[in-house]
Amino acid sequence: MRPLSRPLTRRTVHGVLAGAIAVPLTGCDLLPESKPAPSPAPTADELLVDRVASAIRTARAAAASVPAGRSLVVVHDAHLAALGVATPSGSPTATGSPAVADLRSAEATLEATLTDAGNRADDGGLARLLASMAASIAQHLATLPSGAGR
Repeated sequence: MRPLSRPLTRRTVHGVLAGAIAVPLTGCDLLPESKPAPSPAPTADELLVDRVASAIRTARAAAASVPAGRSLVVVHDAHLAALGVATPSGSPTATGSPAVADLRSAEATLEATLTDAGNRADDGGLARLLASMAASIAQHLATLPSGAGR
């Protein structure tokens, strides 16, 4: 056997070692394909927040269509923000001739929804937040004019 005409460099040795390690790994499952992790199913509280947010948006639309309800739009936006939900941009336009009675009905429905959601929430902080929102709506309902006028 004839000696090498020139010595091996450190770079050559590192390259050979890296290749010796990489080649066996390419044919096995030690390097699994990257698959996106499935998103977890929403929790009961997340579904509850979605339902409450929908009810708040409905009441917000009713409030925006009645002059007496304009201040409630601000309250509903604050409630949506407290839930971590995006607030609608702008105010919905009124269709027809909305009545204060319709606003009172929408707000009473929202109050019932918030009270029920507060009772159903698993997380204590969420339950307190929903109960506080229900109390806020109850107080605003008490100050709304009677539902007789259009």
